[in-house]
Amino acid sequence: MTFGEVLHYVTQPTGWPEPVRGIASLLSPFHCPDRPSSEHLARSYTAKDFQILIQSTAAGLNALAELPYYGGKRSTVPLWSQLLHALANTLSTDVIILEDAPFIMPRARNVASQPLNFIDGHATLLAAHAIFSAPRTHSDISRSSSRNKEDEDESMYSVDSDSCDGSVDSLDLPLQAYMLPGRGRRLSAVVPVLLVADSRNIVPLLCSTLYQRHVWRIRQPVVGLCCSSSGTIAKAIFGWLDSDQSEEGLMATADIGLDASMGVFDFTDTYSAISLAQFVLGLRTHFEDIKGATSIEAVDFLNPLHWRSDLPDFETQSGGQSDERVKSWTHQSEFQRSFSEASSSSSPHTPPPLCDTAPVTMSSPLLATIVENEQVPGANIRVPQEAHATDVKGQGKVLQPPSSKKSSKSSTSSHASSPYPNSQFAALSDTGLNDNVTISNWLFERNAFTVGRIPVNSDGLAKETGINTMVKIYDEMTAFTWSDKIKTILLDAEVDSFVSDIRSDLCGMNDGLSSQSSANDVPSWEDAEFIASKISLLLHIVKGARQRENIAKSHGANKADRRHEWNALLLNFFQPVPDQRHVLLERQLNFARNLAVDDSSFALRAIENADAYDTLCTEQFRCVRLTTETSGSWEQAAAARFQVVQFSEDIRRNSLKGNFAQVIAYHSSMDPATGKCDAILVIPYSGNQAMPTTETILSKDPSCDESNQQDLLLPVLLAKYKKDESAIFTAMNQMRTYLVSAVTFLSEFGLTDKPIFGLVVDGTLGAITMAWKTNNQIYIMERNVRYYDIRDPLQALQFVLILLRLTRYGLSLRRALDQQLAIIDAGELQSKPWSKLYQRQEDERLAAARRTEAQQEIADEDRR
Repeated sequence: MTFGEVLHYVTQPTGWPEPVRGIASLLSPFHCPDRPSSEHLARSYTAKDFQILIQSTAAGLNALAELPYYGGKRSTVPLWSQLLHALANTLSTDVIILEDAPFIMPRARNVASQPLNFIDGHATLLAAHAIFSAPRTHSDISRSSSRNKEDEDESMYSVDSDSCDGSVDSLDLPLQAYMLPGRGRRLSAVVPVLLVADSRNIVPLLCSTLYQRHVWRIRQPVVGLCCSSSGTIAKAIFGWLDSDQSEEGLMATADIGLDASMGVFDFTDTYSAISLAQFVLGLRTHFEDIKGATSIEAVDFLNPLHWRSDLPDFETQSGGQSDERVKSWTHQSEFQRSFSEASSSSSPHTPPPLCDTAPVTMSSPLLATIVENEQVPGANIRVPQEAHATDVKGQGKVLQPPSSKKSSKSSTSSHASSPYPNSQFAALSDTGLNDNVTISNWLFERNAFTVGRIPVNSDGLAKETGINTMVKIYDEMTAFTWSDKIKTILLDAEVDSFVSDIRSDLCGMNDGLSSQSSANDVPSWEDAEFIASKISLLLHIVKGARQRENIAKSHGANKADRRHEWNALLLNFFQPVPDQRHVLLERQLNFARNLAVDDSSFALRAIENADAYDTLCTEQFRCVRLTTETSGSWEQAAAARFQVVQFSEDIRRNSLKGNFAQVIAYHSSMDPATGKCDAILVIPYSGNQAMPTTETILSKDPSCDESNQQDLLLPVLLAKYKKDESAIFTAMNQMRTYLVSAVTFLSEFGLTDKPIFGLVVDGTLGAITMAWKTNNQIYIMERNVRYYDIRDPLQALQFVLILLRLTRYGLSLRRALDQQLAIIDAGELQSKPWSKLYQRQEDERLAAARRTEAQQEIADEDRR
């Protein structure tokens, strides 16, 4: 009982205490939910309105359970969260749905048992009512201008304090009225109604919500669902406060109750999932009761309950002198700060108590430099226009190299410096090919260049780089032509009534469609039939993406909150061939080794390599005619040409310094060895040939003991998600490391001239990139590529068509590998350690050997 909760296991419907008896009756299969009045909802939904989504969720989870883990348990959240999100959206016209949301942990009754490293909890999903601050009026401004001197500091945080058109004041509430992390100016507060979390978080989440409601003087019970991130079972849990212990300022006992007989639902069972849907849909009246009871005037300002774990409570936490109390709190603050900084989670964290910190953000225009200047015809979503030529160096920390003496040590000892994690490395400012640790140096030292989606006129250059062939492959993979036959198939398909309006929008999109000459651009009959069988699910994902975007505008967003729609698309549409699709989420990838540090002649060839890159960029620039339609591509090609000129100058300056080898050794010592990829689409190979023992693309998990870990996984597409454009600079750099490593891995088997695709996501916008290796040179096609906004059903349809084509392409990769393994010497493969991890082990062995040699020399000298 860390948080003072009392658990109740109820076996009979009559066994529920009075505070929750009414809401617990929703678990009964005979319960008939009340229909809300028309003033609350336009219509009342039943489980039948979500029948296809329920069936798709069950089928998807059952299929997922049959697949091997490949390095870790497979997350089921992207599948069942789509169902819960759709159901929760019916609770109210203004419901706020947050996913993977951090929340403030409650303070433990016994401070000694408070988990210091567990300040923020994480809710899988919250369906909540939000209270917004009202727009300011002239009378508000008059009152604010007459505030006394003590209020001046607070008024400084108001936006547009001199105007009343659209400006708002912060909510004037005690911190105990909020349960989501954040400090400073608050324009809204969130009161959760339906809470979903795993077994580690559900009890503290229920407690925090109960205590928050106590501050708001809301007496209704709390409803929660306990769902594992890799499981398929949901357990209904209710919470209420003991009314006999409601003394002001004291922590009342939180009562937690569950019914093991009726409150357990299985997402993989259609009938059980229908019961869950009926239960969630029955919470509409409960939501309206919470909404009606929420009032700022009711908040206890004078004696708020001190329930938050991130706020110090000196009077109750320590009975000693003030110096001892401050010392105790300072120790906890430092512990919490160090834990927060060390955490790898992408979600926001609560700052240590009373620590006035501000997040560091980066504003980068790089997403605009990768999108194509083509709007999808018929789209009803406004998408960003192509940007002009931009600074491709981005923003971030600049890491200076050590002195020459220290660099020399770096080349001989792996302990001379600490390598960067990939996320931190990707955020470093790109200052070009100088001594600093940069993404440009990382690429250049692995013979990798970034290019545009522009074919060249030079036959020799096209043959040398493969650029024209790859542009053609990319265009065929992403091409699309709308047709009446496809519309007919989609109109005949069965869809949930909840999303029937979006299908009408989709099939009504026919104006302004660009005609394309190739019949191959039209989806095949088999692809159209497959998409039609899942069109209802696709429309639910589109609707969810729209809702998340609207919520993000008012409440902000985190990466985890945006990824579920994209993961659901990958999981459901990368599978037209039974048992041959695998989407792995959040897996560690092995990165490619630094080739330059192993090549003594690299310094001599660096200028030649830079000139070759200059030739390609210049040719691509010449091949783009400047017109209104091609202005975006022309400006990106011009920016790339300018960048390559700077690269050539950097290389020539470096060659004059005489420390080229030491600088490269330093770069190598700082290179990340692995990085977490948000999603990777793979085709497994366990064919007839002898399996090679070379390092795989996935970093092996020692804790995962699977016989099928011996399967060779061929990467087809790698995905990186970011919540918004502020982090796209980092996402692009991470994607470059993924793609270079993936094509390097394939080349170990002689699979060159075989592209690997990337998906870089900015919220609801996803851009398709591509990389390949030819003639020992890697090319990353990331400029003027195509992008898709999944809020638009037509663009979402085009994206899933790409997934179907990628599956067939992945199968062709497997056939090519089978042919290669028949002619490649297995011993030759084992002698090619391609990964950075293996290179680091080599460095460590070399450093150990040199230390042993030095110690032996000293011992010999002493004996003399």
